[in-house]
Amino acid sequence: MAILGSYQRHADLGCEAVVFLDEESDACVQLQRDLPGGPRADEYCLTTGASAPVYGAVSQWRRVGDRFEFALIPRAARLFGDEVISFAVVTDGDATVDELAEHVERLLR
Repeated sequence: MAILGSYQRHADLGCEAVVFLDEESDACVQLQRDLPGGPRADEYCLTTGASAPVYGAVSQWRRVGDRFEFALIPRAARLFGDEVISFAVVTDGDATVDELAEHVERLLR
């Protein structure tokens, strides 16, 4: 089962996010960053959407084909139950997997 990936920009909330959603379980992983000018625009966070954000949560990431792999710092690993989260990604058609990877790369800088 692939995970549905999407890019979302919310000017009204002052943030942007790459969202990975498992439609079968409703499990969610969100990589978020404040828009330029926001109070935390210089750092990203990782969250489940229902959890408190973990800033600086990803120690490394890579893409292998359509699979995204994130190595997590210990605090984020406790939240997600593993030191590495990895999943195959499909998109909703608004963005390609390549474009999602570009957003991830940019948000993690």
